[in-house]
Order: sequence, then C-alpha cells, then structure tokens
Amino acid sequence: MKNDYFQSPEFLKKEKLFLEKHNLVKINNDERFLTDYVPYATKYNFCNEQLYSHPFIYLHHDAFEKLQLASELAKKEGLKLRIWDAYRPFKVQAYMADKFPEHVAEGYVSHPSEGVATHVRGIAIDLTLVDKNGKELDMGTGFDEMSEKSHHGSKAIQENNKEAEKNRQILAEIMKKSGFQIYENEWWHYNLEIFEFDEKGEIIGAKSDANIKYPKIPEDEFLDLLALAVKKNF
Repeated sequence: MKNDYFQSPEFLKKEKLFLEKHNLVKINNDERFLTDYVPYATKYNFCNEQLYSHPFIYLHHDAFEKLQLASELAKKEGLKLRIWDAYRPFKVQAYMADKFPEHVAEGYVSHPSEGVATHVRGIAIDLTLVDKNGKELDMGTGFDEMSEKSHHGSKAIQENNKEAEKNRQILAEIMKKSGFQIYENEWWHYNLEIFEFDEKGEIIGAKSDANIKYPKIPEDEFLDLLALAVKKNF
C-alpha cells in the first residue's frame, strides 16, 4: 500500500471513526511533541522488520491530557518529548510475544491475551527527552534494549554513566508529576495507573476498575491497515 493512501480522505475517515470509537487521540509532530521517528514503522527495531504500515502515534484521551502536562514540565527544563510508540495493535503485540517468549518471561514484552498489555489499551507511551537542538539525551541504552541496563535503578548505569542516570531521573520525575506510572524494566515506558501488585511489589495483573475503564482494543478491519501482515517464520 502506497504511503499517500494514509493521507487520503478514505483512510482519514476510517481513522477518525476508529479513534472516536476507542477514545484515542492522534499525536502529530509539532511544537510540543516530536513524532518524527516511529521505529516499528521501520525495520530498525528489536524484531528487525517493519511492523506498522506507516508511522502513527495514537494515545488514549486520558493519557494524552497527562502527556500535555509532561510536555509543559519538559519545556520548563529546556527539553522536549520525543515519542516512539503508544497504542499498539493487538496483532503486532501478539507477534512480538510469540516471536520472543523469552522477552515475555523476562518482563519486556506483555502478551496481549494473558498480560496487562498497556500498549494494546492505548494507555502506554514510549518516549525520551531531547534538547533544544533536537538531540536525544543520553539514557544509557537505546529504545527497546532488553537488558538489565534498561531498568530503572540499574547499577551498571548508576556506576558507569552518571549523566544517563541523571537524565532518566529527569524523565521519570516529569512523567510521575504528570500522573504516569513507571514500569521498572524499561526507562522509556510509562502508562496510566493500571497495575495491581502483590505484597512483594510484583505486578500480578490489572486493577479491576482500570481494566474496565481501559479495555484492550480488539482486532477490527481498520487495524489491518495499521499492522503489516507478519509471517510467523520462527
């Protein structure tokens, strides 16, 4: 499918109906947010293949309201938010989980059927900070590095990269003050409050009220326009 289709009246009408149905907001590249690079719309991601038909960033309206506050807080620091991903189609999340079950076990990929799957609900966002020149701040690892170095409080980062640790803390404070919840395994991932924890602080699922308020978005015909058909050749 040609890229110009995604600017056509036909597609935009379908997109508008989908967003309204699921209370999602489309985030464009503007003076508040950078959405100029969506890794899953390229082959340069941990799956090493293009998973999205074209670049798009959708986010639940409730999360978008908080994100606007985060943008204002970043601006006060002379910084800006670069967003890599937010809502993720069920088919793509399922493909990631099926292809890399080890990442599911390690807590880096949530299975869309069995896990909390915050991206599938449209309430999670993957992002970083950039300076006034558009340069990404050093965070110690790249986006989607599945290792201990990506964890909040990573000793390897704290001991060997003070600048990255400082930058992670700046991002975390901005996002927490804006009403987002940290995901401990990934410095780039934040979501609305949905996790239910056990006495040890381990995630055991989604809170019942949040689960109802922010359900997983099921497959429909529109999503076939977003998620490329991926072959399970693994």
